[in-house]
Amino acid sequence: MYSPRPSDEITRDLIARFVARTNLTDISEGSVILAIMQTFAEQIAESEIRLAQIREQFTLTGASGTDLDERVEELSMTRLPATRATGSLRVTRTDTTNALTIEAGAVFGSTSSDVTYISTTDTTLSIGQGVADLAVQASVVGEQGNIASAKINQLLDVPSLIVSVSQGVALSNGTDAEDDVNLRARAQRHLNSLARCQPLALTSLALSFTSSDNTRATTATLYELPDRFGECELLIDDGSGLGDTVVTRSGSAVSVVLNAVRGHVIGIEAPVASNPTILNGSVPLLLGTDYLISYERGLIHLLENANVAEGDTITISNYSVYTGLVAELQSAIEGDVNDVTSGYRPAGVSVRVLPAPVQRIDLDLLIVISTGANLTTVSSNVGSAVSAYLSRLDAGAPAIIASIVRVVMSENSVLNVNVLSSGTTDASPDVYPTTPRTILRAGSIRVVTSTTTG
Repeated sequence: MYSPRPSDEITRDLIARFVARTNLTDISEGSVILAIMQTFAEQIAESEIRLAQIREQFTLTGASGTDLDERVEELSMTRLPATRATGSLRVTRTDTTNALTIEAGAVFGSTSSDVTYISTTDTTLSIGQGVADLAVQASVVGEQGNIASAKINQLLDVPSLIVSVSQGVALSNGTDAEDDVNLRARAQRHLNSLARCQPLALTSLALSFTSSDNTRATTATLYELPDRFGECELLIDDGSGLGDTVVTRSGSAVSVVLNAVRGHVIGIEAPVASNPTILNGSVPLLLGTDYLISYERGLIHLLENANVAEGDTITISNYSVYTGLVAELQSAIEGDVNDVTSGYRPAGVSVRVLPAPVQRIDLDLLIVISTGANLTTVSSNVGSAVSAYLSRLDAGAPAIIASIVRVVMSENSVLNVNVLSSGTTDASPDVYPTTPRTILRAGSIRVVTSTTTG
């Protein structure tokens, strides 16, 4: 391995060669010959250091900045851009005598931040309906758009009949542009996953994948079902608790007449989110007895002993399918039958992409801050930092109180913190998910501040 030599070592080598090849011997300290040799050695040493730096720029471990971008581009990868924080707000009106449409572009704000939050779709409140949930996104990209729960509390540009807004959970899925450390790690995972069939390949794909609406997973956990060999779930989340807000739509109904050629496998829309109603005429067929479902591929497999016969009409209806990030990532895993280079699923294996089930954590944070610090700003920063910590936890990973304390203490002006179970004076224990498939995300994070001289 190439290592640049120090100037002293180069000086010794130069002197040895000089003495061996000439009759000059005055190489004592202060001599002209020694001074010339030391000057040459310093120049050579600097050149060797520059050569080492150039060499490092052609490796994943040594490259940085634009050089690293060029290296990962050779792997058909690019640096992930910053994303906006997204979530939902609940608005209220008192006059419900007429229908009211809140058009996309309604603007909400917070007393603790200059960032605004803008609705992304038209929402209609029907006659008699007093509340509605709006999908919103931050006006800025990156983590600066993240905000703790209950902090969005201002109506800035909304219909005059709207009287209040509330925010149930934190918006914590805004991410900054990928830094060198994370890009380098993702490139290494990509190289380790080129076989495409191992667990690392699936999680690496999930963490690199960006959907058409610019949503991406920030955590991905492959859960291999212990009681069903060959079946696994790729549990993803975008940092916000996707399982609470995942978007689905109704799947199209299918009707098939069974015959000798066709009917043992029936295709429906995919990926399936909820079990369909399957009828043979007017008689319901039973899951596990008459048929099995390949949820990720949208296939109904009629079993050999199914209560069906040739000529029967099978109808499939009343089911939903995933859209957005879940559906597009599932499609990337299944691949395109017309493209032999696509797909990640091994033969004989079922890989189902699912939003990880969400378990919300409620905590009270009692913090002491230095005199002169802005209470509102510090409180908001602490709440956002804790929400961001929780948003990075994988499925099955616990929330360690010592880690939360470390996150809070890293904020400017915080001198001390106690983490309590919500609504009590008891110190919170470490919080564990109820199942190994579940992710922990921020619920109500209440920050109570006091000041002292520090």
